[in-house]
Amino acid sequence: MSSTDSILQATDINIHLWKRFKAGDSDALGQLAQVHYRALYNYATRFSSDPDFIRDSIQDMYLELWERRKNLSETHFVKSYLLKALRHKLIKESIRLKRFQEPQSDFFGDDDTDPSIEAHIIEDENLRYQNGRLKQIITLLSKRQQEIIYLRFYQNLDNENIANIMGLGRQSVSNLLSRTLKDIKEIWVPVEFVLVLSLAFFCEM
Repeated sequence: MSSTDSILQATDINIHLWKRFKAGDSDALGQLAQVHYRALYNYATRFSSDPDFIRDSIQDMYLELWERRKNLSETHFVKSYLLKALRHKLIKESIRLKRFQEPQSDFFGDDDTDPSIEAHIIEDENLRYQNGRLKQIITLLSKRQQEIIYLRFYQNLDNENIANIMGLGRQSVSNLLSRTLKDIKEIWVPVEFVLVLSLAFFCEM
């Protein structure tokens, strides 16, 4: 089965579970929670470092969705729907508890194993080193830029879904993503150039 077929199959499963959930099937809710738990938890760590708060927020989000299930709209993008709902929940609860903080700068820790962004940029035998360098470079970006890279390349969401989650227009998402990738490229080259110069310097000592 190709990767495209796998994605389509996963999408169909999500849509089926969402319809069952809206119809009052609690088992479908449990399956949705299980399928998307890791993605939701990892995304939530960008807004809070408190694991109990994160778990409670995810649980409360699902309970609120269950209570409002009959009034929820149909969607073909279940994952992005849940990410948006959790983002809203986290910000709302953080403000209520006066504990709001900007998304964490470490968007790309060891728990994020999807290497799609690195695979698009780096294709050589030093992949492990290059991945580490890329993650370091991304920490130099703004919080908005880090969030859009995370959603696009680590959650594999398209611009329309990202716009919906972040509350931006589609063109704004496209512009931000383009500018972010350009910034990464511009930072990447000088960093590697400095490294080469440093190695040359020490070799001559």
